[in-house]
Amino acid sequence: MPERSVRFERGLPSPNEVFDPAGEPYAHYRPVLEEMERMGPEEWRRRINKAHRRRLEQQRELGMVPDDEVHPTDYVPRILPAADWAVLERGLAQRMLAINEWLRRLEAGRDEVVPGEVIESSTLFDASIPTRFGDVPNRQMGFDIVAVERSGRTGEWEYLVIEDNAKMPVGIEPMNILRARTPDVLPESYTALRVRPLDGLMERLGEVVRAASSKPDPVLAILSTGPQDQYYLDHKVFASELGAILAERHEVELDRDGRLVHKESDRRIDIIYERIEDGRIYDDIKGLIESQARGLIDAVFAPNLGVADDKGVYPFIPEMIRTYLGEEPVLNNVETYSLAVEEDRRYVIDHFDELVIKSRSGWGGKGVLIAPEESREDIEEFREQVEENPVEYVAQETIDFSTHVLCETDEANDGFVLRDAHADYRIHALAPDAQTIEVIPGAMTRVAAPGSKLVNISSGGKMKDTWVQRRE
Repeated sequence: MPERSVRFERGLPSPNEVFDPAGEPYAHYRPVLEEMERMGPEEWRRRINKAHRRRLEQQRELGMVPDDEVHPTDYVPRILPAADWAVLERGLAQRMLAINEWLRRLEAGRDEVVPGEVIESSTLFDASIPTRFGDVPNRQMGFDIVAVERSGRTGEWEYLVIEDNAKMPVGIEPMNILRARTPDVLPESYTALRVRPLDGLMERLGEVVRAASSKPDPVLAILSTGPQDQYYLDHKVFASELGAILAERHEVELDRDGRLVHKESDRRIDIIYERIEDGRIYDDIKGLIESQARGLIDAVFAPNLGVADDKGVYPFIPEMIRTYLGEEPVLNNVETYSLAVEEDRRYVIDHFDELVIKSRSGWGGKGVLIAPEESREDIEEFREQVEENPVEYVAQETIDFSTHVLCETDEANDGFVLRDAHADYRIHALAPDAQTIEVIPGAMTRVAAPGSKLVNISSGGKMKDTWVQRRE
């Protein structure tokens, strides 16, 4: 039998997490690459196709239409050594505790960290409506993380938080779906690498979400945009796993007592888990904000919680950690400039084509310009938008964050070609109570299209399973 090969083709100058500068694989990736070599491209395709079919079967069982599409996926996993995970786990727990304390103080009118003008100019905070975050403002958060190579230390990584996602963070359901399939594709390396399992993940998420209500068995409803939502499968999976109602905005209403009711089943809803991308459920149902503020209904993502997503708030999170926890941040931010600040605004306008510019309220890759990757025409068009309303934008220095690999079969040589592409992590944390943070030992890795740094699935990226290794 001819020797099968796994060939790495480097197309980017950024450091790669799988292969060192000489093209040799790092030790913790050898079991994966060796298993791929043993199986060859024909068996790889068979396993990938089987995984794909099983994902489609799950969608059909849930009544998904169309039922022939799944989230774009690359099955070569990303691997996080136990020591690296320990840093991420500690840093994200610290960060979420501080953000929740800040939100409690913001609700009480005692915020002393974020300047008033940042809150007042936020499109994600409406001071005219009542705010009730409760003891645990954020029960679920997603954190977007990138790895940068430590200076002079090849293969050693520093992890930076690039965004915080408090309102409707996507990722737990795809993590769960992927983990159900990847051990079947690479069973030997999954065992050899001592990967931490995600068993019971959806059940635990359900327990944390239901803890938002004081009732012993609250009725939970996932409120969705509907089948046109790119993550509608996630909504379906979540509702199915948790025994929750899945409803669109026109399928619920307030009764005469101010309680939310599912029209079809006539059941009163105790907790809403909002997954509506365009607009807000509170805009559609008059009186719902007041009902939530009075405690007639609990919301996992309460009105005004989105202010924690505001990229204008992001630069102040390290100071929240110092002020409220009395600690230094374990994980650093990327250097960020606020265009609400005159000095920062001048710098950004003068260096516009060197920076990453983001709308403070943007999400899913929307309202983002990675200027070094764009044409002069696109840069100038975006500059005009920024100059019309500069307070709505922040800017960040471009960073040389790590790449992972995208896999293709090499039929001619009975092997594989791995090409480098930029990747980030979406890591989730849960807060069952005000003092406890549980960081889920895994991530939805998002890999950008070749040559791009924009990793969002909606921007042409793919997702991967992330394997966190157990401690020895």
